[in-house]
Amino acid sequence: KLAEEPMTLHRELDWVIKRELINTYISRKGCSFDDQRVFMMDLQYHDLRRDKGLFFTLERQGYVERIITDEEILLAMKTPPADTRAYFRGMCLQKYPKEVYGVSWSSIIFDTGDLAVKRIPMTDPSKGTQKLVAEVLERSETAAELLENIAV
Repeated sequence: KLAEEPMTLHRELDWVIKRELINTYISRKGCSFDDQRVFMMDLQYHDLRRDKGLFFTLERQGYVERIITDEEILLAMKTPPADTRAYFRGMCLQKYPKEVYGVSWSSIIFDTGDLAVKRIPMTDPSKGTQKLVAEVLERSETAAELLENIAV
């Protein structure tokens, strides 16, 4: 379904649910994506508080079909997927939380107390997998050791 007609997943797929919600609002109110109310709706959709987030409101009203459980979500929050760069990011956040200065899709930055922060580029999603980095993470007690062990 996703490859052929993603808009038919308006009850299951997060970005399609959000798109449908915002487009319906714009259509009803006769406004545009530049409207401040639409901007606020965009933010409020992702509010993680169950009593405030628009996703949860839609779920309570029966407009969302859950495809995973709360338990699976909690597990995913603590366990990064092993087969992408998310593994390296997630494990660094778990192992070196006080030394992580910043994280994005494409890099992780460490502050190890030196004069400058150190950035590890992560532009290739297939790098940073458990298979590729578990051993170096295991033998690196600190972020400084990790940086030394991967020669950054």
